[in-house]
Amino acid sequence: MNTPSPHEILGVSTTASFEEIKVAYRRAARATHPDLGGSEEAFKQVQQAYQVLSDRQSPDAFDRSFQAPGQAPRAGYAARPYDERLRTNTQQPKAQLPTEYVPPLDDASFTALDAARSQQRMHGEPRKRGLFAARSRLTREAVAINLLSKNLLTVLPAARLVTGLHAPGGGHYDHVVTAGYRMAVINTMMLPEGYYSYDGAVLRHGNKLTQPPVIQISGMQRAFMQMNVAAYTLVLAANGNHHEPVIEYRRNAEPSASASQNVVNAATLVRELKLFLGSGPSPNVVDREVLARLLGGMY
Repeated sequence: MNTPSPHEILGVSTTASFEEIKVAYRRAARATHPDLGGSEEAFKQVQQAYQVLSDRQSPDAFDRSFQAPGQAPRAGYAARPYDERLRTNTQQPKAQLPTEYVPPLDDASFTALDAARSQQRMHGEPRKRGLFAARSRLTREAVAINLLSKNLLTVLPAARLVTGLHAPGGGHYDHVVTAGYRMAVINTMMLPEGYYSYDGAVLRHGNKLTQPPVIQISGMQRAFMQMNVAAYTLVLAANGNHHEPVIEYRRNAEPSASASQNVVNAATLVRELKLFLGSGPSPNVVDREVLARLLGGMY
């Protein structure tokens, strides 16, 4: 008996776009998840098939992994309309071109941030807030840093990750990632593995309802008018599986503006950030002024 191919497992053609693969994965995950009457073995096959097909998007098809033709990114496009077109040539993707610094590293008149820190990809570390440390939060932040450093910063050379920021207007952000003129604000939470539906306000798991913490980014957008800011809630599973929990958006719940937050698992976060950050204008640029201001807001 022949082993089905990844395309056959997800039910897509060999010419399917990344967006079609992602939709098919969500459908197959819903059909095979043990919480919904499926089997653990079938669910793992779906996960593995999705991983294989996603990995094939990079590096040769890196651009094609960003979006389907004529389709805008899922989040963050209200502040700066997305009007770029999918490139079909074989040139190196803009996001993977040599990193450019604005102002240049040899600009002696710019003293807000030195060259060494400008070239550093990760800044900050998990640490307590106030008198008491929340161990679970510190653990989540450490997991997120490891996830992003291994799966995003290695793909987007100009991406910069800052951990531990004061939010404009009060509160904190776990992480902020920039590349070019796009910025992703990320907070984390942890839930048991399983299948969840999200209606834009609460996550539903059977009869249990969980409300993700609201991420306010309007102040961040006003503070960085040149940037396109999007919010993400990273939902981690205690078992460490990047594909868990499975989160299905209900109809009309997909984020459609920069003020809407994305609620995603680890695997989806990596792919969404590649899409959002990597397909923006000048994704190979490090804006040193923006980075300096972010580092000034660290606690």
